[in-house]
Amino acid sequence: MKRIYITFIFSLFTLSSCVNDLDTVPIDPNIVTTEQVYSSPENYKGVLAKCYAALSLSGQQGPTGDPDISNFDEGYSSFVRLAFYVQILTTDEAIMGSQTNGLRQMATNTWDSNTAILNGYYARLYQIIGYSNEFLRQTTDAKLEERGHTDASFKQQVSYFRAEARFLRAYSYWVLLDTFGKVPFVTDADKQDPQFLPKQISRTDLYSYIENELKEIETTLPETNEYGRVDKTAANFLLSRLYLNAEVYTKSPQWAKAAEYAEKVIQSHYSLAPKYLYNFLADNHTSPEIIWSLNLDGVQSKTYGGTTFFVLAQTGGVMLNYLNLGIAGGWGNIRLRPEFVNKFQTPDQNFVTTDPNAFTKNDSRALFFNIGHKKEIAALPGTFQDGYAFTKWRNVTKNGVAGSDAAYVDTDFPMFRLSEAYLTAAEAYVRLGKNSDALNYVNIIRTRAYNNGSGAVSLSDMNLNFILDERSRELSWELLRRTDLIRFNKFTTADYLWSWKGNAQSGKAVDAKFNIFPIPSSDITANPNLIQNDGY
Repeated sequence: MKRIYITFIFSLFTLSSCVNDLDTVPIDPNIVTTEQVYSSPENYKGVLAKCYAALSLSGQQGPTGDPDISNFDEGYSSFVRLAFYVQILTTDEAIMGSQTNGLRQMATNTWDSNTAILNGYYARLYQIIGYSNEFLRQTTDAKLEERGHTDASFKQQVSYFRAEARFLRAYSYWVLLDTFGKVPFVTDADKQDPQFLPKQISRTDLYSYIENELKEIETTLPETNEYGRVDKTAANFLLSRLYLNAEVYTKSPQWAKAAEYAEKVIQSHYSLAPKYLYNFLADNHTSPEIIWSLNLDGVQSKTYGGTTFFVLAQTGGVMLNYLNLGIAGGWGNIRLRPEFVNKFQTPDQNFVTTDPNAFTKNDSRALFFNIGHKKEIAALPGTFQDGYAFTKWRNVTKNGVAGSDAAYVDTDFPMFRLSEAYLTAAEAYVRLGKNSDALNYVNIIRTRAYNNGSGAVSLSDMNLNFILDERSRELSWELLRRTDLIRFNKFTTADYLWSWKGNAQSGKAVDAKFNIFPIPSSDITANPNLIQNDGY
């Protein structure tokens, strides 16, 4: 079993509102206080772990019982699960029958400022920012000196910790930039006051802030780090994403910079896993291409979010009679929209009982299950058999050994994978007219994907529509599809329709306002500094 570096987490914070910075309070005044925690050098890593854990877990006591976010179903409140609803359920890659918490609105592109999923996502991101801000306040040089922490090696370690906390904050602000646009802005420099009302930052200014933060910490982060923690390459990776979407965020494209920083990632010490599927199994911590992961474990980090959500929600019916997913049963909920399935060759769209891993298909990324399933989705909510099922996420190792628990998954969630950097560089090169450079990187990805070696494409294939489809084939369900479709101007327009887009079975264009999400109405009401996004 893999070693989880997060072995304990200090519960130092409570969420007072979606946007207010988080106040530091003890778990129990009779047990521990902030000063007691920070008085011991051994505890600093544990507090940093809480900042990381806010991205993967939902509370203090396993899957239920003591949620981080109040007044919201804890099972839904994991960042990864919420991000799936925001980035994947709203697109051509997935659909589900559930209607709870506004899921039908998300699936049909009809959300509003009161949609619970969006409010939970917003709150989760500000919680991560709040945790990071508080950690940074408590680890300044002045605070270390005040507590007698003068050892040079410890202070160097804390400098790494601080860079990691700044990265987590920058990542959270990047997600907010991408999804909500102009948002409340608070850093560790702001005063701790329950009455403090953050001011709204413009999309352009937030873009610049994230860019500057990542460039600063890139010089401080270590070249390599423990698995699950970010390093220098992770900062370069996020910069490549930021620059790839710069035209959306600021109206000024930065294709050359996107290629430059993607190249830095490609030239790093990471390498592609020999098999595509190896990135999504219970021992994916051994994959050499995962740059940053959210570490999950069926015993030590139980959650109804994370990859437990991915594996169980994608599984139902008779699937477990035909393949080993390492679980006792599934929720029978999420399935694929036909437009995603059709991005693969027709023979590859069928599940092959003798090849459940798709290792003999043309394209090993065609991880579909269609026994007893219909491809088309004629009505909503429908049943689990309306739409093909996905088998990309599994709770088994490369050797077929089940994870540590049949109800909670060991598979880590790959936040950043090297293959994305290849495709980022390829897209940037196509947009810059350097199609030959793009072709080389696309074919590196397709050579790994194609079992029979026939995946290589030619220069005539290098166009933006092909790149967009290839990103979907390679990065499906990895929390990027909505962002990609917006960058290609296909998310709201009639240029590309998919089943149930705009709540129409054959799909229809929707209002351009849906390219950005509304700020929750509760925060608009509570904070007079905020102006709602256009159209909401």
